[in-house]
Amino acid sequence: MSLLSRSPLADLLFPNYCGGCARPGPLLCLNCHPRGELLQVPVPGVRCFAAARYEGALRRALLHYKERGRHDAAPALGHLLADAVQAAVTGIAGGFDELLLVPIPSARGASRRRGGDHVRRLAESAARSLTVTSDGVAPPVVGLLALNRRVRDAAGLTRDERAANLAGAMVVRAVADGASRVLLVDDIVTTGATVVEAARALRDGGWTVPGAATVAATRPKAGIDRQTSG
Repeated sequence: MSLLSRSPLADLLFPNYCGGCARPGPLLCLNCHPRGELLQVPVPGVRCFAAARYEGALRRALLHYKERGRHDAAPALGHLLADAVQAAVTGIAGGFDELLLVPIPSARGASRRRGGDHVRRLAESAARSLTVTSDGVAPPVVGLLALNRRVRDAAGLTRDERAANLAGAMVVRAVADGASRVLLVDDIVTTGATVVEAARALRDGGWTVPGAATVAATRPKAGIDRQTSG
């Protein structure tokens, strides 16, 4: 049964099903779960990694997680995000010690519609898979960023339009003090404009932004390098 062929009755009888193959069970079953692929995404000024491409079963799973209330997918998607976080941190001086995971913020209306901050939920799930500081604790997830104005829906915008849409749209909630290194996390990276704006706001507040990690990356016109995981 394809995902698109499901009926409302099927959704009622089998509310939990795989976003890839539509079989009853978790949102990403073992057969549909992306394996062994990490992508380094070209983002100006930020070393950014994604766990997999935004396509197929993963695309459907992310859409169901964000727009259809499948919050039960957070552990599986968070595990993928953790892979990208690990790749982004590799080679950074100090590793995870005194490193904060900072979710990219969503508009308030979008958060209400989605039943909460979906990116923070993914970040917290990823952090639980990353008990790797020298003290043996998970890296903290801190909401340092906020939107200070309304931005347009980015769907259909060009790279330049996305950058203009987001320019100056984010502010930091606190200036750097003590642990000042930040790794940005998000669900999807497209052109990188959101990551660039988030890094700009954090750096203006005195934070160091050595990298970013996302669950998925859209297929660009050019420029994604494949990495191997493990």
